[in-house]
Amino acid sequence: MSDQLLREALHRLAEESHPPRISPDTWLLGRRRRRRRAGAALVALVVALTGVPLLATTLPDGGFSPAADRPVVPSRVFPPLTGEATVVEDPPGPAALVVSGDKELRGSDIWGWEGRSLLVGRDGSYRLARTVGETAAGTSDLLLSPDGSRLAAQPWLEGSQWPDDPVGQTAIMDLTTGQARQYPGGLPVAWAPDGRSLLVMAQNVIGRLGRLSLLDTTTGAVRQLPPIDGTAAHAGNLAAFSPDGSRLAVATTEALHIVDLASGASRTLAALTARERLAGPGAWLPDGERIALWSISDCEDGGSCDEQRLARRAIQISYRYVRTGGPATGPALPPAHGLAARLLGWQRDGDAVVAEYQPEVGLTKQPDDELWSETGWTQVGAVELREFRVDGSRRELVALPSSALFVDVPADLLDSFGGPSPTWPEGALRWLLALWWPLGQLLVGLVGLVALVIGWRIVARRRRRRAHGRVAPG
Repeated sequence: MSDQLLREALHRLAEESHPPRISPDTWLLGRRRRRRRAGAALVALVVALTGVPLLATTLPDGGFSPAADRPVVPSRVFPPLTGEATVVEDPPGPAALVVSGDKELRGSDIWGWEGRSLLVGRDGSYRLARTVGETAAGTSDLLLSPDGSRLAAQPWLEGSQWPDDPVGQTAIMDLTTGQARQYPGGLPVAWAPDGRSLLVMAQNVIGRLGRLSLLDTTTGAVRQLPPIDGTAAHAGNLAAFSPDGSRLAVATTEALHIVDLASGASRTLAALTARERLAGPGAWLPDGERIALWSISDCEDGGSCDEQRLARRAIQISYRYVRTGGPATGPALPPAHGLAARLLGWQRDGDAVVAEYQPEVGLTKQPDDELWSETGWTQVGAVELREFRVDGSRRELVALPSSALFVDVPADLLDSFGGPSPTWPEGALRWLLALWWPLGQLLVGLVGLVALVIGWRIVARRRRRRAHGRVAPG
């Protein structure tokens, strides 16, 4: 075919062909498709960030069945997930540790609970113990029984109800059933060694020691103890049962008192200076003849004291004979340092288990501050659980989250440290999700808002097309 004929044939084809029909909103539709794809990618990202915690909490616990001689208190604790099961929803059984704190450990208020403490079961499972307000585990709330099977708390614990009771009540949750029972007589202070009795204290006028009672957790009977007049000591250093449970040491800021629980007789053992404290719930030595006190080196002269001085002060242990009140000998432990120290108890080799508290950043102790507490939520900035050895060394027993403020361990497990912890991948995932989860909540809210706006625009656009008698292509 010559070039002339080819040109004529192409011209005829061009004249006979019709141009494609292109919708005037083709460009607009393309932009919309790109936006939808970007939105779908954003939703997928948010689901990946926020859905994994919810999925993780529905998976079976990868715990273990502890043998009788196997350590169960974990060597490391990671922050819980926001969607972690609670002790009410899924009771973990006997616990190995409870820890409460701030930031990623405390979680978000969006779900309606200000307090969110982590309870670690003996099988390594994580559960949440939720409270209406922030709580100081081990000092004035969330006290684990000696065997770890029950949790005593103020009645703002999930599963209980705050009563209209001027004296106050105690809620005790069975960690095997998740059921809580409330008892009259006051708020929880300390468990007796046999776990059948609990020391409770009536709500008191600020600065005064409330009425103390012994609660029988089996029958619910409340027996009032002899009244002790004085200024209330710090919550973490208020009272301690003797090893056999027959006597009780109670500290005010002025004196140390010994109560014989069988006869009800009370006597003053020794006067206390502003620098001295009852060592904690484990203050009695195993022989039952000596008791430990802390002596604080600084910031007890009645003046103001800043964070640096509070963090540097030494807290040295000393001992008294329970019969005479005179100085006694005892294990030569190294000093604690910081805001306060709480002796949980003694190990079989004579070493002590101590919770050591550091001050909050920027904290200043003001003179005559009636609300001051060395183990209070607003004063404590960090806590470490340590073994104070008779050779003068101090060993960290549990690596707690950086935001941990309070910790408690059942008295029967003070020789059971070094138990299994989550694997490295699970621990890293928990840390990352705890860190990013509040941001994930915000992203979920934003995605929900964007989805509503996009949905409204799609519906409105379709209505306009129907009104004009057009149907969108594709």
